[in-house]
Amino acid sequence: KLQFLYLIDRQRAFVRPQNMAMAREAARKKSILVINTGGTASMKHREEDGRLDTVPGYLSERILDLEELKEEGMPDVVIREYVPLIDSSHMEPSTWVMLASDIERHYYEFDGFVVVMGTDTMAYASSAVSFLMENLGKPVVFTGSQIPYCKPYTDCRRNLLLSIILASSGEFCEVGLFFENTLLRANRAVKWDSFNVRAFHSPNCPPLAVLSTGITWNRDIMLKAPVKRLRVQKKLATEIIVVKLVPGFDDSALQRLIDDATGNEKLAQVGYQPEPVDTGSVSVTSRKPKMLLAVVLEVYGSGGAPYHKAGLKKICEKARSRGILIVAKSQCLTGSVLPDLYAANDANAEVICSAGDMTTEAVVTKLAYLFGCHAHLPALDRARRVRDLMLSSLRGEVSPVDDYQKEILARESVSYVAKL
Repeated sequence: KLQFLYLIDRQRAFVRPQNMAMAREAARKKSILVINTGGTASMKHREEDGRLDTVPGYLSERILDLEELKEEGMPDVVIREYVPLIDSSHMEPSTWVMLASDIERHYYEFDGFVVVMGTDTMAYASSAVSFLMENLGKPVVFTGSQIPYCKPYTDCRRNLLLSIILASSGEFCEVGLFFENTLLRANRAVKWDSFNVRAFHSPNCPPLAVLSTGITWNRDIMLKAPVKRLRVQKKLATEIIVVKLVPGFDDSALQRLIDDATGNEKLAQVGYQPEPVDTGSVSVTSRKPKMLLAVVLEVYGSGGAPYHKAGLKKICEKARSRGILIVAKSQCLTGSVLPDLYAANDANAEVICSAGDMTTEAVVTKLAYLFGCHAHLPALDRARRVRDLMLSSLRGEVSPVDDYQKEILARESVSYVAKL
């Protein structure tokens, strides 16, 4: 079980104001909680073989030694470090719930939060936390680095400092992901480069903020401040898979996947109820026997797939009858699934749900969240309820359908004018 190492800048934490003016200044000073889970930022070279490995306490000490944090106007920083540190590829849905629960536990003690982790699954983790935290009214910024802090040319120092500044700004109340010079909406981000310091991109949504000589805020797209108290969902369903279509794929392979994963068909018909697994302070939905809840089909372009094949149509219909949701996600990085755009896609309209312009990371974490929220419903009712909510924007993760149609019309108009 994970434990915590609690570090604090004691020199500043116990300063007593000498007069009322200082007391008022202290009251106005903001405070930020930095949660360090591990990743490249926490790595150093091992003495025995020179290979990079995470070192407990190293990054936390480096952060508290930053001279910039002692300047006037900078917030107080408290660091909470996970012990042992976690490689992002080892993170699971239970870790995402734990992160959201830690923020909830200290929500009223701090003005903002920064989560430091590895980059490989940061888009998944930050997207999941954005869904788990309902009515979030404070900034949460995920960040990390491509280069360890111990390197003289590291990108870690800048990412951390700017994430702390952004988290203390009070300009936004949602989960963001900051890298290099850009603050992205977390559930719109994808990792698109494994070597470049500009590791993340938001293909279908403008950034929340861009840094140059100052900070340019994109307030038009920011989520509105909530009117209700924070609530953190503690259940995530994990019986979700992603299948990427390739031309000429074997229908029977997907057929066996649906058959093997549904267990007893009668359970779906009568409404099998999932049992929560107790993992301490977090909960992840479990099923006995395991029953597949959703298949994310990564289709071609704006929704193309071999729907003319009887095998694929039969598979989708069988999945729907058993309470398994089929969600179509485009393989293209930019753009959206528009199943009604082409007549060839008519066969899938009733059995496949569009993912709109969501990223794969957002689709799977949204499904996990929604199925977790509605775990009390019978299988068929649960699938219908989740389907109805997939294209509804819960945390700004998907654009309105009208926006896609306007974009298509605009492109067609440009094409028509060009021909003239």
